[in-house]
Amino acid sequence: MAVETLRDEDLRLMELLKRMREELEQPIPHLEALRSDLGKALELLQVRNEALLRARGASLQADPLTGLLNRGAFEEALAQVHQSGEVFSLVWVELDSLPGVAQRLGPQVAEEALRRVGQLVRRALRASDAAARVGEGELALILRGISGDRAFGVCERLRVAVLKYPWQTLHPDLRLTLSLGLASREDEPSSEAVAERARRFLAEAVASGGNQTFPGFYY
Repeated sequence: MAVETLRDEDLRLMELLKRMREELEQPIPHLEALRSDLGKALELLQVRNEALLRARGASLQADPLTGLLNRGAFEEALAQVHQSGEVFSLVWVELDSLPGVAQRLGPQVAEEALRRVGQLVRRALRASDAAARVGEGELALILRGISGDRAFGVCERLRVAVLKYPWQTLHPDLRLTLSLGLASREDEPSSEAVAERARRFLAEAVASGGNQTFPGFYY
């Protein structure tokens, strides 16, 4: 629930409590009106508490730097989508030379660059997809309902978005690229097996010079 919605509910709750106090100050309290207002106030409190609990749960699942899922939440999401039997693709992503960026330009520049990559990832994916930070400079994506050329197209769109991003606005010497390993569920018996294929393909992309999605042809 949005912060603005919670603020609106706070105002409504304060108004109800104020009205209840005024009713109690009357010589003969309006009991029916008081009961009605009390019921509404209790309902608002319940809705607000549920919203706060959901927000707290979501924050515990998020990586604080990128805003993407953390590794634990991602593994749960991957297991669920594999168990559902639906078509999906898994992408393992590495920010090329990120450790070198931290050494040359400082950890603050590296962290801000990673935060901006997280923003680019969220823009590139659909609401049904999932993305997570799974390592220092590693991300993982679940692309639901697509495989083959369509999934490859999403990978390339993200890779090019990072390649063409004006990193010099953050630091004149900063350049970032992505390497991506793409695997579909195929006949893999478990989500861990799909993840292992994606990591193996990522290693191939990195070994081939980086800044590419592997494989470009599917097997």
